[in-house]
Amino acid sequence: MTLLAKRYASALFTLAKEKGAVDAVASDLAALHAELHAPGASALLTSPDVTADDRGKVLAKLSGERHELVGNLVGVLHHRRRLEVLVDLPTAFRELLMLDRGEVEGVAESAHPLDDADLKTLTELASRLSGKTVVLTAAHKPELIGGVRLVVGNVLYDGSLRAALDQLQSKLQHSTV
Repeated sequence: MTLLAKRYASALFTLAKEKGAVDAVASDLAALHAELHAPGASALLTSPDVTADDRGKVLAKLSGERHELVGNLVGVLHHRRRLEVLVDLPTAFRELLMLDRGEVEGVAESAHPLDDADLKTLTELASRLSGKTVVLTAAHKPELIGGVRLVVGNVLYDGSLRAALDQLQSKLQHSTV
């Protein structure tokens, strides 16, 4: 994520918070991001073969039904020729939103697919361990053999069988016989 995207996201978040439109702006940014990643859309915006007027029309169409703040930001980015910021902007905005709400993202990696009850239990555990509200997603990683590995923010809690076997191997290699 670029520093420029973080700066624009910070400014947008501040304005959205003042107007009480944080959720609407976050939703519109996510939808705009999805539309910009449609086949051909990003090439249309960055291609030197497309005129500034045509690019402006496409952007106006994309941001026309969005929140006023999102539309204004797209216009500013177009005017300043910084449309590449739109790639990282939703992620940067989401980070600010989660930080403001005291939330953190996490991933529960397991050797076997997790059901909803397991994910709920792991979410509660991750919240207790981190002291924050955790938004947890599940990832299937067969190489873990068994157990669970939680990645919460930038902290790893590794309870996998693979990690236990690796530790045992290291101890055996470094022990004297």
